[in-house]
Amino acid sequence: MIPDFNDTIAGIATAPGEAGISIIRISGEKAISIAGQIFKSKRHHSISDIKDRTLTYGWIEIDNTSVDEVLLCIMKKPHSFTVEDVVEVHCHGGSFITNRILNAVLNRGARLANAGEFTQRAFLNGRIDLTQAEATNDMIKAQSDLNLNMVVNQLKGKLYEKISTIKEEVSWILSLVNAGIDFPEEDTVFSNINQIRDRIRTIEHELKRLIHSADTGIKIREGYKIVLAGKPNVGKSKILNGLLEESRSIVNQAPGTTRDTIEESCSIHGIPASLIDTAGIHETGDEVEREGIERAFVAIKKADLILWVIDLANPSFTIELADIVDISNIPILLVLNKRDLVNSSSITIPDQWQNNDQIVISALKEEDIDHLRKKIFDFISGRKGRLVEETMLTNIRQKLSAQNALETLYKAKESLESGIGEELLAIDLTQMLSALGEIVGETTPDDMLNKIFEEFCIGK
Repeated sequence: MIPDFNDTIAGIATAPGEAGISIIRISGEKAISIAGQIFKSKRHHSISDIKDRTLTYGWIEIDNTSVDEVLLCIMKKPHSFTVEDVVEVHCHGGSFITNRILNAVLNRGARLANAGEFTQRAFLNGRIDLTQAEATNDMIKAQSDLNLNMVVNQLKGKLYEKISTIKEEVSWILSLVNAGIDFPEEDTVFSNINQIRDRIRTIEHELKRLIHSADTGIKIREGYKIVLAGKPNVGKSKILNGLLEESRSIVNQAPGTTRDTIEESCSIHGIPASLIDTAGIHETGDEVEREGIERAFVAIKKADLILWVIDLANPSFTIELADIVDISNIPILLVLNKRDLVNSSSITIPDQWQNNDQIVISALKEEDIDHLRKKIFDFISGRKGRLVEETMLTNIRQKLSAQNALETLYKAKESLESGIGEELLAIDLTQMLSALGEIVGETTPDDMLNKIFEEFCIGK
């Protein structure tokens, strides 16, 4: 159950630790009166006289003792993020000072906010829809320009507008069906059947496009999983360090140096990615090495792209995974490394590898790493078309609801063409509206809403 939001909440809106400033945010009916108990304006203004949405200089005083020199901002309802009275105290950024002020606010009648509760109130009060609420959290976590561009479009309400347009089309059909039920003698559905079919085709096209966009949207949001795999001592760790432009993974000539998966986030020409270095895959009696290889198999199963690294100085083109991991549907880029040690033109690539993308590099050469980075970018962008559109689904929750809506549309089409009755067609269309409403939060179950907002930080 979603709690009653008639009380006043408070929380720290800035990250923990020492900084130039911290912000304590208060929202609710008592926000202004609570702030008035501890804030003293430099010009001795009453808090009720402070101008809306401006910064006012003064002091926080607790038990007649000055605690900190601050700026205070009042945002009166409904012109605030939560559509409630909101007060922000901008204090110095020490943890002790910040918590001292927060505790003073809590002691005067506010409650400590739950994770994401400020955004949840904005959603429940109609300030934003659920996709915009999710976008506020995604913006905090954005790790690339591409990710930020996608989030901004969603924050502007582009996805909400698209879902609303589709819902209007469904509602138009449903209104005709309901009219046919109420006035059967007029045969409303049959007389408009061609228009209904046209609109169903339009809805189907838009839903399929949205569902197709989800795979790209999710990867842009979470990052493409790029796994470096191969035998021991082929240069995987050196390649990882080169792509990251830092020494993150230990490099040593001894086989088996990497005993565990190492995962690092980076941006490949603006595309967020997770680079995962894995233990060299080979037969071994070492228990620790075996565990590392098992973890490599787990990472490979989840990969969006495998960089299979081959040592040109000691080439082996055998992938010893057939009985352990099915990689038939995982794209592979063959990375032929250590070209500085051999004449790469003399290496014969087996026929079974000829259809795979290939690149010859030396991990020691910066320009070769740049070529590899460009190859990875071309691989991802070339298979995804236009990477960011104005309306994209960005998480699995949205995708599942859209798929549910599409499946219900297929049932509605079947009901329409079979002529089994307007009542069943009306049920299908109503269920479809409910599935679409889940995307933007209109019909989303309370337990799912709570789970979504629990992923937010407390002050957001």
